[in-house]
Amino acid sequence: MTSAAAATETAAGGDAPRVIYTAAYGVIGPEQRWVERPVVEVDARGVITRVGCAGDPEHSDAPARPDAPPRSEAIVHDLGDSVLLPGLVNAHSHAFQRTIRGATHARGAGDPSDFWSWRAAMYEAAGALDPEGVYAITRRCFAEMLDAGITCVGEFHYLHHGPDGTPYDDPAELSRQVIRAARDVGLRLALLEVYYARAGAGSPPLPEQRRFVDASVEAYLRRVETLRAEADGDALSIGLAPHSVRAVPEPALRELAEHARARALVMHCHVSEQPRENEECAAEHGCTPTQLLARAGCVDPERPGAFTAVHAIHVDDRDRALLASSNVCACPTTEADLGDGIVLASRYMSQGTTIALGSDSNSVIDLLQEARLLEMHERLQARARLRLAGPDGQVGRHLLAAATRGGARALGRPELGQLAPGSPFDAITLHTRHRALLGVEGRHLLDAIMLTATSAPIDRVFVGGARRR
Repeated sequence: MTSAAAATETAAGGDAPRVIYTAAYGVIGPEQRWVERPVVEVDARGVITRVGCAGDPEHSDAPARPDAPPRSEAIVHDLGDSVLLPGLVNAHSHAFQRTIRGATHARGAGDPSDFWSWRAAMYEAAGALDPEGVYAITRRCFAEMLDAGITCVGEFHYLHHGPDGTPYDDPAELSRQVIRAARDVGLRLALLEVYYARAGAGSPPLPEQRRFVDASVEAYLRRVETLRAEADGDALSIGLAPHSVRAVPEPALRELAEHARARALVMHCHVSEQPRENEECAAEHGCTPTQLLARAGCVDPERPGAFTAVHAIHVDDRDRALLASSNVCACPTTEADLGDGIVLASRYMSQGTTIALGSDSNSVIDLLQEARLLEMHERLQARARLRLAGPDGQVGRHLLAAATRGGARALGRPELGQLAPGSPFDAITLHTRHRALLGVEGRHLLDAIMLTATSAPIDRVFVGGARRR
């Protein structure tokens, strides 16, 4: 196959050429199969039409599907001594919190050392940002994500109004700045619009929370529907996000659940991150946060995968059972930083709950580190190894699934997180000659990537067939 003829045909206005990517090793298909010499064929739209291995008989000139367009000349890109993986999917981010990295690690006399002291620093940062400031920090944060191999992010966005709570002339002003940042970087965005109503049971919002708070559920949903009408469902999708049961009363949770169900929207919520949250929920509602969310219809077994519990650390067996058909998004670096506790992913995985990963506060932006810590935290807690090995005995493969397909399911984008026909070519490569992987046998590379490396070996990032790095 030659690229010259294809380039001439395209320049003359003919069909755009197919592009075929191959590498030394890769993970392909919805089952995420580890192979040598993967072959991934991509059409002019940046959509994968076929996958396989070099020499496979299916890589002939026969159409991949009955509805596939005629096969044109192909350009072949050999990605060399690299590992080709699906693009990583970050299911939970607060981009603006990147501004406080390093600023919360000193303790003054009499200062508390728990989550609530960190929250004060976060509130101060949140109150200082104007629209251009939101755009600037979000763009920098998203650019770092792209460099780290993240091709889609779920931004749990709760900066909505001016610092004093006054809405901007455009109620979606700050949401649009987040969208603008993702568009300019070239990252897919699932904008998880947050609803926030109060400081806690019977307590109005604190002054530093006013810019998070909408006047009503109706005002919030108007903004959501405005943004949904403008979303293309490819580069941008919209989901609902009650912040937490602390911040949202039960009647509002019911309204949001009904809206999400009627429009097939995903819903995310912080759940049982801190024991205090459980204590306050028991005092107000007589149950755990997970049980309240199920009672309100947010956790809906008739819509498997539509609800994502972020953190879900301080839970009991009944809570876990309620989340069996849902997703749990673990954010291990943030959970360690804040002293939250450990997400026992093995217990969730054993009952079929999908695990996703998030960078949360963005003090660290590296989903490979998040994946490794998911396993390592359990090892420390259990004083045993290989905690997340599935029936096949593999750990790395299941960690990769959490960093890719798990996040895609949580964001309502099941076509992402895999190199499979019909999915966009969102992909990354890791160079096997990088010092983090140098000398590792091919059969051990995936485990080395997921359990011993960081994002440092990532040298290429593609989104929708376009190279972004």
